[in-house]
Amino acid sequence: MLDLNQLTVFIRVVDEGSFTAAGKALGMPKSRVSRMVADLEASLGARLLQRTTRQLSMTEVGSAYYSRCRHLVHEIIEAHEMISDREGNPQGLLRIAVPMMAGSGVMGHYFARYQAQYPDVRLEVIHTDRPVNLIQEGFDLGVYLGDLPDSSLIARTLAESDSVLCAAPSYLARVGRPLHPHDLVQMRCVKIGEGSQPQTYELTHNETGEVVEVKVEPTISTNSVVAALGSMVQGAGIGDVHYLLAGEQFLNGQLVPLFTDWRLRPQPISLAYPSRQYLPRKVRVFIDFMVEEAQRLERVLDSLPTTEEQITAFAKLLRNEERKP
Repeated sequence: MLDLNQLTVFIRVVDEGSFTAAGKALGMPKSRVSRMVADLEASLGARLLQRTTRQLSMTEVGSAYYSRCRHLVHEIIEAHEMISDREGNPQGLLRIAVPMMAGSGVMGHYFARYQAQYPDVRLEVIHTDRPVNLIQEGFDLGVYLGDLPDSSLIARTLAESDSVLCAAPSYLARVGRPLHPHDLVQMRCVKIGEGSQPQTYELTHNETGEVVEVKVEPTISTNSVVAALGSMVQGAGIGDVHYLLAGEQFLNGQLVPLFTDWRLRPQPISLAYPSRQYLPRKVRVFIDFMVEEAQRLERVLDSLPTTEEQITAFAKLLRNEERKP
């Protein structure tokens, strides 16, 4: 007799690429996952998977069986989740991988708001700049700045990142305010990132479309956004930061924007997850929540004509001082 649980586990092992990853996704020990697949093979009288210490692959019979069954299993699970989602609130542990640059700013505000709306969900947020394998490491989703490293991931773009060159008033009082991007080569620079290579800034003039690329030797390089912002606030030099990172410093006057008639080359900010299948409600509502927040922020910023006004409005949104529709 067909055991749907065994079939489901087999499909999940193939989808995830290993017994370990499937066990994490299903919330069961690896040994149980392996046993259920073995029991399925015994009931069929055929080997479905070839197992080695380094690799897992399907046999010819296993590949044909998987191709015929996967869509049926996925449809059954989706139908079950559709009914479950209507009846219950999202719950459980939501694991999110976030790059250091994005995780050191506004994301904490959004995490708190999400958890306040969905108190039965527990968040585990890992801040790291190393490459993360979402499936193998058991993450539900990841936040990415720039292009995705893995084309197999499903991505939902939230916004284009808006970075701005800035400096502390104390530093500008000592060296003077730069009048053109080329003036940056004479200034001290705080670089957010690893390595001592020159920091490259590509700026485009808002009206003329002129593009200027400037390389500046960093006097401080750090992969800690908090440390970089602290150095800049203390007058260590100029740097480029995202609204997501320094809204409070702009609002408090600790940092001031430079070249507001120019814009730095933007990068996409995306949420990515391994598959549209088996997407738990806690993940779906988080994605919907972040998309709604990003769209609301974009509407506010697009309604303001100057960079200074946009920065102030953004910082107020973080403080919940201004909740525009």
